[in-house]
Amino acid sequence: MRSATLLRRWTISIIGTIAALAVVSVASAQGTWSTLAPLPAPTEGLHVGSVDDRIVAAYGFTGGNTNLTRIYDIKSDSWSFGTPGPLPTRAEGAAATHGGHFYSVGGRSVGPLPDLDRYTPDTDTWVSLADMATARRGLGAAIVGNALYAIGGSTGTAPCSGSPLATVERYDIDTDTWSTAAPLPSPRSDLAAVARGGKIYVFGGCLGSVTAINNVDVYDPVTDTWSTAPADLPTARSSMYGAAAKGNRIYVIGGQDGGVQLTTNEFYTVSHDTWSTDEPMPSARAEMGVVSHGGRIYTVGGGLFGISSNLNLVFKP
Repeated sequence: MRSATLLRRWTISIIGTIAALAVVSVASAQGTWSTLAPLPAPTEGLHVGSVDDRIVAAYGFTGGNTNLTRIYDIKSDSWSFGTPGPLPTRAEGAAATHGGHFYSVGGRSVGPLPDLDRYTPDTDTWVSLADMATARRGLGAAIVGNALYAIGGSTGTAPCSGSPLATVERYDIDTDTWSTAAPLPSPRSDLAAVARGGKIYVFGGCLGSVTAINNVDVYDPVTDTWSTAPADLPTARSSMYGAAAKGNRIYVIGGQDGGVQLTTNEFYTVSHDTWSTDEPMPSARAEMGVVSHGGRIYTVGGGLFGISSNLNLVFKP
């Protein structure tokens, strides 16, 4: 009897120790950052998305607005140039990918733009599509099904400038037409948007000044409704210019608050409605491209508003 009791206590102790080690392992787990081949030139305000094993980084500000098409080959860790995008040169728009195509929407040149253009990497060709009804920069973009959603933005020509917008427009990819969707719960620009599980998650932004907000809203395309219930960003910020997802997590990286650029890396667990902190970026940046591919998250370009960066870093959660 005594031996059996001791065996049970020993077994319970071992199980408890293993469980404790597992908890510690999960709590202390941090992702890692690695440096990849840099952008051909320091650029911020790019329109960035991934198609197959390539990352397309179009337009952006490099001492002036550009219409360059830069293509990063993930497998060979190398950059090349594609056919330049349609004029005008621009920056601070948004991008999304679907069906082997890269869609670039909005941005600003001399003023805010309504343009929608599509690039096909396989044929290295650009096509200009129907314009949005509302010209804007600093907007978010995401695709659900065969529809692209252009969300928020502003009428200004610089980060967090002009009048912020609550406007949401829906682009039907099959018919090349735009329609109006339910507006954001509150106007904002320089936000990040990402589609996950058939819904669109919108993070942060600003209200027409350099002061950032921490709002998180979720759009349901089926019901054309917004929810403001999700837990807010732990760190208020704007100008992330993208968010990326891996599994059940959505990562919001970098950005700025009050004109100060950030290294912050936080992820939202959709199923638990909770936020956690992960390994910060090695260098503070805003207005960079952020895309996920193959379980990794790529952060391309960006900068410190006028001091552009050519960094191309990858984060492995």
